[in-house]
Amino acid sequence: MSWYHPSSLFDKVFEAGLLIKGVTALGEFLSGLLLFFVSPASIHRFLTFITQQRLSENPHDKFAHFVLHSADSLNVSNKGFLVLYLWVLAAVKLIAVIGILKNVLWVYPFALITLGLLSVVEIYGIFTRSSIGLIVLTVFDIFILFMIWREYAKAKTNLTPSHSNSAKD
Repeated sequence: MSWYHPSSLFDKVFEAGLLIKGVTALGEFLSGLLLFFVSPASIHRFLTFITQQRLSENPHDKFAHFVLHSADSLNVSNKGFLVLYLWVLAAVKLIAVIGILKNVLWVYPFALITLGLLSVVEIYGIFTRSSIGLIVLTVFDIFILFMIWREYAKAKTNLTPSHSNSAKD
């Protein structure tokens, strides 16, 4: 098993995209960890404190209101679901990123299916609560899916008979 070695600018862009996915996965895992140990009330107090100055300067600040509204909807009953969701999302992304960077052949279809399903959820989100951020994220994820599909095709053609026999063992 060899590490992924980008040979073209397109490959380097793909590698950078994978690394961004890996960093966001670590952020999601750490967010889940924080949410696991910190109460929703403490999170709400903290977010109220950090948005207070912004709202005093501009009472109609959309981002500050979005943050506070998100904190209002966080409670003990949905906290467990959010922690689980963040950890599963992080695990899926980390398996995909590390597996692709290590050229593990079975990870490519896994990544295409799981990240493709997540993209479908993002597309649904665009239609239900459209935001520029979600649109940009979805376009980025679809680009990464295309790149994974492209790399998977390359990886399958580069597979020699000796590699395919050892992969079955």
